[in-house]
Amino acid sequence: MNSSLNQYWKNPATRRYYRVQIAVDLFGALCLVRSWGSLDTARGNSKMELMRSWQEAHTQLGKISKERTRKGYQQVPNKTD
Repeated sequence: MNSSLNQYWKNPATRRYYRVQIAVDLFGALCLVRSWGSLDTARGNSKMELMRSWQEAHTQLGKISKERTRKGYQQVPNKTD
C-alpha cells in the first residue's frame, strides 16, 4: 500500500504545531509518530505508536484530526519538512 503519510496542523492563536506521520520503520513495522511543539521555540516532543494495519493507522489519524480541529488547529496542506 502506501509507504508513508504525513499531516501537519498549526494553531495560530497558541503558536503551536502538531504533526502526524505514518510510515514503515527499518524493521518493517508500521508506526504512527506524533510530534508537537511551539512555532516560536525549539520546545516540543514526540511519541511513536506501533499500528497493526494501515486501516488502524488511518482510523487513528482520523481521530487525531478531529481532536486537532476541535482544539483550534488548522491543517496545513502538503507540509513536507
